[in-house]
Amino acid sequence: MKPIRLSDDRGEFFKIVHESPHSQVGTMTIDPGKDSGPEETHPGDQVMYVLEGEADIEIGKETHHLSEGLCIVIPARTRHHVKNTGTKAFFTLNVFAPPAY
Repeated sequence: MKPIRLSDDRGEFFKIVHESPHSQVGTMTIDPGKDSGPEETHPGDQVMYVLEGEADIEIGKETHHLSEGLCIVIPARTRHHVKNTGTKAFFTLNVFAPPAY
């Protein structure tokens, strides 16, 4: 496998950039004032690392504010939703284990 230049996918809402039998790596961009769509769940854990921007994320009944350099784990089968609360694009790296998409 060769290295992945994540910045090539900045601006694209969601893209899986690598997949193996055990995990997936994806990027997500949410524009200012927009959100990730309806609440959702995944059968496995999701690790989200913020590359740029800021957003609020609801995980279950808790809300957390995320900004550049922070990482959060969304446990398997937990409802979650992301809303960009900043003034620039919210750009993240996401790891799903096992693969979810």
